[in-house]
Amino acid sequence: MKQQVVFITWATPKENYKDYYDYLERKIEYTPYEEEFWNWNKTLWEKLWEGYEYLRSPSCKEKFADYRAWKILFEKMIPFLREGVMIATTSLGSTFILKYICENEFPMRISKLFLVAPAIESTRAEWMGSFSFDLEHGYNRVSRWTDQIYIYHSQDDDMVPYEQSLKLKQYFPEAIFREFHDRGHFFKEAELPELIEDIKEEKGL
Repeated sequence: MKQQVVFITWATPKENYKDYYDYLERKIEYTPYEEEFWNWNKTLWEKLWEGYEYLRSPSCKEKFADYRAWKILFEKMIPFLREGVMIATTSLGSTFILKYICENEFPMRISKLFLVAPAIESTRAEWMGSFSFDLEHGYNRVSRWTDQIYIYHSQDDDMVPYEQSLKLKQYFPEAIFREFHDRGHFFKEAELPELIEDIKEEKGL
C-alpha cells in the first residue's frame, strides 16, 4: 500500500468580503502574456508519483481563506486517510494544521509533519485572523499525534519572520530544523529538494 502524503498550501486570511475585495484590488495583477511559473509546491506531486499516494487538501481551492471553511473541507479528507500519513504544509497551511491538531482529536498518527515557512502569529506583513491559535495550550496535542516534525525556514523570509520558526522549535525541541539564507518565502523556488529527501528518507528511495 502506498505511503500517503497530504499537501496543504498557503493562502491569505480573509474573514469578510471587504477584505477579499481589497485583496483582489491590491494584490492581484492580470498579465495575459506572462508565462505562469510553477513553483515547488505545484510540482510536488510529480516528484512523488511513484511509490506515494499524493492528496492535495481541498482547502487549497478556497480563495476566501477562512479557518472554518478550511476545516470543513479538510475533514472531508479524513475518512480517506490512513495511519501513518505524512502531511506537508507551507505558510498558512502550516498554521491551519497546527491549529487543527491543537484544537481537535486527530483520528490517526501522523508519521511526518513538514512545516515550510510556518506562521504561528500575526505580523505587520501577515495577519492570521481566524487562523490564530494558542500554541502554548495545544503543542502537547501536536507532539502526541506526530512522530516527527520538520521545520523549513529562510532567514530572508519577508512574509513570515524566521524568528517564528525559532519560537516553534522551542515547543518542539526534537523537530528537525532546515535553515536557509536566500530562499525568501519559498514562492520563487522551482524545487525544494530537501523536502523530497525528507519525505523519501524512511523508504530509502
